Amino acid sequence: MLNPVQKTMLQDDFEKFLKALQQKGSNLDFSLFGIYAGSILNFYVGSAVIAIEDKKEAALHLCSLFNSGLGNVISKADLKEMAEAISQDTTIDYSVIQPVFGL
Repeated sequence: MLNPVQKTMLQDDFEKFLKALQQKGSNLDFSLFGIYAGSILNFYVGSAVIAIEDKKEAALHLCSLFNSGLGNVISKADLKEMAEAISQDTTIDYSVIQPVFGL
């Protein structure tokens, strides 16, 4: 189970990512969100910041943040499906998560 510090970290990092996109004049779409979410979660699991058994919950938290930014138009069932797909991804695209770490 994610603790409040981990949830805050995920939200703060997602906000950093969104800010970096805005500064570049880029938009966030479903594809880029999936790449970001999978990459950041895999990075944190690999770094032992988030336990592997909490990855799906963390994915759902990120999906909920994404949905909130869209005005909550994604159904709960679809959010769960998105989180499941993200939690099964094992790739990391460092170029996408670089802005989170100020690189």
